[in-house]
Amino acid sequence: MLKVIIIGLVVTLVGLFALKKMDQAANANPNNSANGFPTQQTTDGDSLNVAISGEINHPGSYYISPEKTLGDLIAMAGGVTTESDTACYNVSLVINTRTSFYIAPALISSGACIDTIPEKVNINADGVDKLKPIGFTEAQANSIVTNRSQNGNYEALEDILDVKGIGKATFEKVKNKIKLK
Repeated sequence: MLKVIIIGLVVTLVGLFALKKMDQAANANPNNSANGFPTQQTTDGDSLNVAISGEINHPGSYYISPEKTLGDLIAMAGGVTTESDTACYNVSLVINTRTSFYIAPALISSGACIDTIPEKVNINADGVDKLKPIGFTEAQANSIVTNRSQNGNYEALEDILDVKGIGKATFEKVKNKIKLK
């Protein structure tokens, strides 16, 4: 019985030692972020910390050059899932000063067994009459249309956050109901 206890103790100590070495090796790699996926941070100081969420294989924050595109960021994050809606993002969009992106799903889960394909509203083409029913107030819908006519099309779903009267709460409410094209 004493031999079994000693063998168990030795196996435990060897296991702990091995885990400690593996942890040290993982922490020594400067290209790992907190979630274990590469961030590819550059040393030139020109990188932005950009968050990507939604229908992405490895959501999180990544360091990327402002001259890179959303497609480059998506690639860093392991690509989009099969549930992503390609009408809701533009892979050729240059990151520039943007610090977050949301990749919307093509289907909306109702919590039941059936997912539905929603009728999404195009924020670059539809008018106030289509924007109001999905969760915008009349003033917000008018501001979206006015901003679009004055400044051109929205390039990312998050661009509606620049519209007067639209905040994060409104964006969270409508982000799966809008599209760019």
